[in-house]
Amino acid sequence: MNKFLIILTTINGFIFLILGLVWAISPYNAGANFGILVIPEGLGRSSLIGDIGSFFFCIGAMMILAAYTLKNIWFYAPAMLLGVTALFRILSWGIHDATFATQFIVIEILLVTLLLITSKRTSIK
Repeated sequence: MNKFLIILTTINGFIFLILGLVWAISPYNAGANFGILVIPEGLGRSSLIGDIGSFFFCIGAMMILAAYTLKNIWFYAPAMLLGVTALFRILSWGIHDATFATQFIVIEILLVTLLLITSKRTSIK
């Protein structure tokens, strides 16, 4: 079971790394996957591509490092980022009238759960 959790974490890590690279290479295609159909000009474009691309890339790198090193910190960092992302999605719905992003929130919560369970079962302190 523990090997399965590590493999699942690694696979998800590579998916996130690829998502980060796609944001850097083809932000219009990456954005469309998340309902972002207009990429802003100038500084807004730089911020969107840089912030979101690095978010995905770094979460992927941390998941892979977690699976490779089995150190707690590498599991907790992406879990915290994904958990806060889910929270902010809910806040954006409740406060700013955004569409409730059920599919993304569910995935984020499942990944947080995967990371925390994997950390508990496999990690070295």
